[in-house]
Amino acid sequence: MTKCQSAINNIRNGRQPLLCSIRGRERIVCCMNSWYQPRPTSYVPRPVVTVPATPGNYYPRPKPTTHRPHNTQNGCGPISPQLTAPKTGRKAWDKCIEYQEKLIYPCVRSAAFTDDMVRARRCYHSMDELIVGGLGAAKREFPHMVLLGLGSNPQTASWACGGTLISERFILTAAHCTMANRAYVSFALLGILNRSERINTSNLYRIKRIIKHPRYKSPSKYNDIALLETETEIKLSEDAVPACLPVDTTAPDEKAIATGWGATGYKGLNSDSLQKVILEKFPEYECKSKYPATRHLENGFDPNTQLCYGDRYESKDSCQGDSGGPLQLKNNKINCMYTVIGVTSFGNKCGIVGEPGVYTKVSAYVPWIESIVWP
Repeated sequence: MTKCQSAINNIRNGRQPLLCSIRGRERIVCCMNSWYQPRPTSYVPRPVVTVPATPGNYYPRPKPTTHRPHNTQNGCGPISPQLTAPKTGRKAWDKCIEYQEKLIYPCVRSAAFTDDMVRARRCYHSMDELIVGGLGAAKREFPHMVLLGLGSNPQTASWACGGTLISERFILTAAHCTMANRAYVSFALLGILNRSERINTSNLYRIKRIIKHPRYKSPSKYNDIALLETETEIKLSEDAVPACLPVDTTAPDEKAIATGWGATGYKGLNSDSLQKVILEKFPEYECKSKYPATRHLENGFDPNTQLCYGDRYESKDSCQGDSGGPLQLKNNKINCMYTVIGVTSFGNKCGIVGEPGVYTKVSAYVPWIESIVWP
């Protein structure tokens, strides 16, 4: 294209030149000769010579264009400060920014047939502020959601729990989800919206290692958190974007979003499609009142390691089958990224008005997670 002045003029005037073909990484445009001014006719007749009809034989070379230097190593300028935050040296925080740069605002070649690189925007967050009482999630709205399968065969596995993608090799879930009925969690499905979707090997990953929190002792409800390491590296894409960890504990958390494929009512059937619901945070004294000391909750609700969310006026909650899935916030400093603040753990009865569910408080475990995921 750099040999075609008409194409260059079109781009300067905001018009796309017509693409004729592509050779490797080089775009070949259909060059129009309307700009060509013939040379003055010579007074001395010259013999007619037949030459190959290539643009270089007839058209003068365009003047070389100068390119402005780029701000960053990959050829793109930085993401706008209004859309991101500076790195701090904290592993989990810096990884969140890294995933935003790579997956939400990736550096891509300009569509204007130039060598320039630009920042694309690949954000699929819903704009509403809206799974019992929930709504169906949209494709790629929660690209960190993972469906976990227990058993030795993916075709017959029990897809009973959810999880959260947090890196290329690790998934965050509840410790009680790692084994049920003598079967261990063995598979992770990413990038799906419906349970009924045909299992595709491209988004199915085998679990290599199960790492339950060292203080988790089943059937106790405390420290109900685990990490799953996959056998192979997860291919990150628009369908697989890790969620951030709650390093910034100042983020407003009065309301949060729970997601999962669990039951859509107490003793109901599991949902085929991924559901989302907005829940409100219950104060500590109410959580302690709802969850006093019992045999499996020896000291009652623990505000240092647990959260409780629900709805006072509507039947909204996470339910059976949502276990291990995330309670999340839209990150208010790193645009279009989610922060997982809770892991769905247990509840009295799901979907009962005024009865909150209990979630493992992820912020209490960030140092432990960092030591394993990013040692």
